[in-house]
Amino acid sequence: MSLPPPHLAPVFARIKIGDLPGALNAAEQILRSIPRDQPLLALAGMLACRTRDLPTGIARLREALALAPEDHATRNNLIRALIESEAFDDAAAICADGGRDPKLLRLAAYVHHRQGRLESAIADYREVVAAFPDDFESWNNLGNLHAAIGDGEGALPLLRKAIELRPDIMLPYVNLSKLLAEMQRFDERQAVMRDAAARGGDDAEVQLELGMAEASMRAFAEAELAFRAAIRLNGKSISAYLELAVLLENLNRVDALAELAAEAEARGLSVGETGFIKAWLLRRQGRFEEALPLAQAIPETINPVRRSQLIAEIADRLGDANTAFTAFEMMNIASLDKAPAGQRDPAPYLDEIRANADQLTSEKIAGWSEISVDPAPPAPIFLVGFPRSGTTLLDTLLMNLPMLHVLEEMPIVRSVETMLGDPARIGEISSIEANALRARYFDTLAEVSPPQPGQRVVDKFPLHMARMGIIHRVFPDAKVIFVERHPCDCVLSGFMSSFELNRAMLSFTSLESAARLYDVASTGWTRAEANLPIDVIRIRYERMVEDLEGEMRRLLGFLDIPWDDKVLDNRGSAAKREHIRTASYSQVTEPIYTRSAGRWERYRVQMKDVLPILKPWADGMGYRI
Repeated sequence: MSLPPPHLAPVFARIKIGDLPGALNAAEQILRSIPRDQPLLALAGMLACRTRDLPTGIARLREALALAPEDHATRNNLIRALIESEAFDDAAAICADGGRDPKLLRLAAYVHHRQGRLESAIADYREVVAAFPDDFESWNNLGNLHAAIGDGEGALPLLRKAIELRPDIMLPYVNLSKLLAEMQRFDERQAVMRDAAARGGDDAEVQLELGMAEASMRAFAEAELAFRAAIRLNGKSISAYLELAVLLENLNRVDALAELAAEAEARGLSVGETGFIKAWLLRRQGRFEEALPLAQAIPETINPVRRSQLIAEIADRLGDANTAFTAFEMMNIASLDKAPAGQRDPAPYLDEIRANADQLTSEKIAGWSEISVDPAPPAPIFLVGFPRSGTTLLDTLLMNLPMLHVLEEMPIVRSVETMLGDPARIGEISSIEANALRARYFDTLAEVSPPQPGQRVVDKFPLHMARMGIIHRVFPDAKVIFVERHPCDCVLSGFMSSFELNRAMLSFTSLESAARLYDVASTGWTRAEANLPIDVIRIRYERMVEDLEGEMRRLLGFLDIPWDDKVLDNRGSAAKREHIRTASYSQVTEPIYTRSAGRWERYRVQMKDVLPILKPWADGMGYRI
């Protein structure tokens, strides 16, 4: 090993004993005599950076690089120092002057990512992994970038490659799990995190992500175990406490929620963090005046989506419309901020349901091919209506009837659409194809939620109101329940709900986009109802909460089901449900109430800009605006 030049010996002597400030001081003294000594400038720059004097370090490294532009080590050190100083534009310029060296490109990719130049970062990382195919970190980062631009399918193999290279490192598993959640591939997510937990189960973040993966597959006991393991591994993990609190609330285990709040306090979580769970508990107990100050004291850095939702819901129950509306706006902004950059636009989904509606004009329907379908198994009963119209209350009531098998928003019709392909083909399908599509429905049903022998299927999926073309084509013999509610209450309630932001639910992040969705979905429904021989009954939310028995007698008569008083017991049915998937879970566990009917009137000022969109629909249903 070669010895350092004699004039640098004092510097290296200080480095050898760990005295980096002394080494830097020695280097600076020598530079007074030989200010253009390139190795000494590079060494002084590195020492300054390591002693946290970044401005001096950057200045010395710039001098050294100017004297020897081919010195890759100095260039890399300068770029790293600029990154640490968050001087990303300067760092990008230094990267660009260094050519396409793969080690340098690794830094350039990171800089481009921080600058928001995602395509440039992807191109850089592509060259890095081509040169260093075993670099799992770059595979992981490349996968994350593809996910960030909305290319989930492209991201999946990249993240899986990172896992293959280093199955002992947990970060790629967690990143892959989050991506699969965004893609709603929950079974794959569960498998990924179970594998991760088998390899790194002593990692609190792994247990937290495992809990969310288990919950997404309705494996609630397993989810609870994972969340509690995360808390055991990291007693200060507010995310684990909050996810467990959400699970317990969704399971209507209010007593367990109270125990969790006490446990969080006993473990020494901050007042703001424990206040989060306490406020949540108080809200469920109806103690809103006590809950609001606790909720408002929660630091804004703690789960801003759920913090804002909690404040908003409490303020709404206290009649404080201004505070509630502002908090609901903040909730939706925070939700959008969490979504991938390429997946924040509601327009593609609106275009999709407009295209469905375009197939339902009287002229196009007149040209449809004639088909016949096999009546066995019997067609499902389809329960549809705009989200927040009362479909969850109704499906909860229908679950009291043992002869019905009620599905809660399962993507079974989507499997039929996937098999069909182009939705414009619904008018040309043959009887053979229609029966194959019908068989696909029942095959998928058997996989995800098989009914008991003799049960009739109730497929509840509100926005299937905009998919009645394919539903009627495959199930012309189906009975359809359409639940309606004042359009303003539907739109407002959707805006106030914290949905999982899939393509459809993106529209509820603003009042305007929610109103546009109502308009487009209702156009599709009214065309279907006017131009297709749908066997439909309209159930009105306001009538249900005023005269439940009268409305349910109408419905059961339509369905040819004998009257049963149990169909009036929403609380008993909700209590027996293991979990309620929708945003209505807390409401359906209460006695049926009328407070949400006409709630929009309290928010008339905030809704003034969308009332012209909704008024024609309200007028058509006999509602007042």
